[in-house]
Amino acid sequence: MAIDLGKLSQRRAALEARLAMATTALRDAQRRDDARRKIVVGGTLLTAIRDGAVPASVLDILRARMSERDRLLFTHTDTTPVSEVAERQS
Repeated sequence: MAIDLGKLSQRRAALEARLAMATTALRDAQRRDDARRKIVVGGTLLTAIRDGAVPASVLDILRARMSERDRLLFTHTDTTPVSEVAERQS
């Protein structure tokens, strides 16, 4: 039985390419899911603070752990609890 090394080598290269593509696709999906998780948690937290379900001091604690660049993202974020806004308007 003759073994065609060229054919086997081509098959191996094709399988390695498929494996690399599958690995990349999995890594990209995991990265997308991680980003989505962070967005959902962040939005939920900001809404909970605004609705008064979570104290605004929680955001202050989180800001203290952020880099200056990230902290700047929250300078114009209105996290005033809705109940306080209603009190100010009365």
